[in-house]
Amino acid sequence: MPRFHYEAVDKDGRRIVGSAEAPSKEALLASFRSHGLVLVKWLDQARGRRFFSSSNKKRLKNKSLLAFTRDFAQLLGSGLSVDRTLDVIASSASDKSIAETAKFLKDRLRQGQALSDAMSTRSADFNSLYVNMVRVGEMGGVLPQVMSKLEEFMRRSEDTRRFIISSSIYPSILISVGIISVFVIMGFVVPKFAGIFNDLGVDVPLSTRILITLSEIVKAWWWVVPAGGGALFVFLQRFFKTAKGRQRLDTLMLKTPLFGQLIKEMETSRFTRTLGTLILSGVPLLKALSIVKEIIGNQLIRKAVENIHESVREGKRISVVMGEQGVFPAIAVEMAAVGEETGSIGEMLLKGSEELERKIQTRIKTYLSLLEPAAILVMGIIIGGIVISMLTAIFGINEIQF
Repeated sequence: MPRFHYEAVDKDGRRIVGSAEAPSKEALLASFRSHGLVLVKWLDQARGRRFFSSSNKKRLKNKSLLAFTRDFAQLLGSGLSVDRTLDVIASSASDKSIAETAKFLKDRLRQGQALSDAMSTRSADFNSLYVNMVRVGEMGGVLPQVMSKLEEFMRRSEDTRRFIISSSIYPSILISVGIISVFVIMGFVVPKFAGIFNDLGVDVPLSTRILITLSEIVKAWWWVVPAGGGALFVFLQRFFKTAKGRQRLDTLMLKTPLFGQLIKEMETSRFTRTLGTLILSGVPLLKALSIVKEIIGNQLIRKAVENIHESVREGKRISVVMGEQGVFPAIAVEMAAVGEETGSIGEMLLKGSEELERKIQTRIKTYLSLLEPAAILVMGIIIGGIVISMLTAIFGINEIQF
């Protein structure tokens, strides 16, 4: 009988990590429900097998998952049953991955599985947040409303991601073209002039000699840059996957001038929006905190969320504990406090997230507006310095005695 490793939370919100033998994941999920446990995620102890296994391969891209969720919410809201909704999506979706996913879920439903349990078997597509919100909707009989909230949450997250990517395209192209131009000049143009100067016996200035030496190094050792860069990338990637490396990286990121505050605001926005959405969907606060820590990327902020969970379980107010952590912006703490006082913490957390998202977009626009002229200035100085060094040597040709 196979053994499955899992992370779950009990009715008091306590996190449980363990393993159990069962005929299948579905049988183990049924056992969880009978004991009042809620699955957070499956844990794969044999990580080495994951690389070769396709059973948990990601099939839905973010865009496809958003489209599936939107169609699912709209059809459920129009009064269709879950089974009929999946049937319509499977037959009408132009995206093959969406149609295949809908058919898979429909087949599992007809086998007697709950929708959330079927989704949990594809954790690469449906994360713990998604699965647990669907499970709450099923248990409370409010699945259409929960799916609508989930679609709105995903849409806002996708809009923020697209804004960051689209805003970064022009500066990225500008910097890339500048770097390539410098390498082309140093690797091809400068050596041509160096040969001319040698043939004419010109006594070139110091700046030009330095430039020619650098050009020779670039021409002879250009392969060191991609090879060394690739080796460094692989090393850092592996190092940052370790607990110690990830801790150092996240600490460094939060202490970085300008970007540290931006990262805090982005992680806090994700935290407050997810927590607010879960609470409004009917998830108890302690269980919501157990789920939401899984979507926090920065380890320091995730540790802060774990501290919040433990303190709230002991009876402390969430706003007080958030303020004690020292990593959450004041607006998030204030909104949580107002929500506790008015009994509408879910709504206030979402409002705090919206305010943070506006600040994030403004901050990103400001940074990028400064990055563009800074990149142009730096590249102009580098290329201008190269041109001036070469022109100085060229003007020296006039002094040659023929």
